[in-house]
Amino acid sequence: MQPKDWLDRWQMSQIGFHQSEVNCYLRRYLNQFNLKPGDRIFLPLCGKSHDIAWLAEQGYEVIGIELASIAIEAFFNEFELQYQQFESDRFILRKSGNIMLLEGDYFDLQAEDIEGCRLVFDRAALIAIDEANRARYCRHLRDITAPGTDMLLVTLDYDQSVMSGPPFAVSQQEVLQHYQPDYQIDFLEQQDVVDEQPHWREKGLSVLLETACRLSRR
Repeated sequence: MQPKDWLDRWQMSQIGFHQSEVNCYLRRYLNQFNLKPGDRIFLPLCGKSHDIAWLAEQGYEVIGIELASIAIEAFFNEFELQYQQFESDRFILRKSGNIMLLEGDYFDLQAEDIEGCRLVFDRAALIAIDEANRARYCRHLRDITAPGTDMLLVTLDYDQSVMSGPPFAVSQQEVLQHYQPDYQIDFLEQQDVVDEQPHWREKGLSVLLETACRLSRR
């Protein structure tokens, strides 16, 4: 997957990965992280996620990174939010209240761009990265987040000989491979979600395991 592939998907509205409601694991497990109002939460590859607005409504400061301008503009339009826009040599920043969305390449992020981040919520970023680049994605996330920055991670696992992705299959073993020993990893919940959307079985899948993980930074 190249940047152009993702931009094309947004342009053609091929966004089956987008959820039309707040993520259930975020609602269920956010209180485990002992955050305070005003704490900053980072959403990599955030799209136009409803999670952004929900977290802001809970009183958190939300910062997201997204490559596609169409996704960011759609978010502000759909939630009827006015925003200020600022440009730098790396990003276009759109800001509305306690929401800040950066348009640009995730790999251009530096630690100061998300300084003060207390939690990373990765629902659809790791599984959007192809196998050849996942180690680089995880390494960069470790590099730009400070010690003590925890993560709520959601992954999918399935037989990738049946469906090639994206979203890509990421097993529990691969999560351990990428994030130990920097994090204490707790697998919170796993469920088969193959019947939640008809197109999964249409693609030939019989099992689609969704896993929520808590990663506590050492």
